[in-house]
Amino acid sequence: MDRREAILARLLEIAEGIPGIALAARNRPDFSDRARPAILILDADETADDREKGRGRPSYSPNLIGMTPEIHVLLGGKHEQLGSSINALRVLLLKAILTDSALQAVVGANGDIRYEACATDLAAGRCVEGNLGLSFTFTYPLIPSEL
Repeated sequence: MDRREAILARLLEIAEGIPGIALAARNRPDFSDRARPAILILDADETADDREKGRGRPSYSPNLIGMTPEIHVLLGGKHEQLGSSINALRVLLLKAILTDSALQAVVGANGDIRYEACATDLAAGRCVEGNLGLSFTFTYPLIPSEL
């Protein structure tokens, strides 16, 4: 089982289940206004936890990996409730991800799902279209024998 792929696939399933979302997609940055509100998941990056490196462990030993996919909520449009609307979608997505038992099972007892931050375009000097990026770190054990 590739835990990275399992996490990303589950994130897409969660995004598809958020009420009011017209389209959820993975690695597809070409959304039209008709496909909004939308959630876009980009696979992005991962890094190894190097705290155990150099302690006589062979290279095929299990290791913890911190995966940081990009999750974007794309609301679009301009209206006076834009901030409230994007924040409501943020809450639904946060709750769905942080309480999902399938994701918890994939990261395992040694893993973790951590909400890190969000960034919006709702600020001076930005385009103000109702876009929100959520940052999570999914820590999971990379166990070579599982691959």
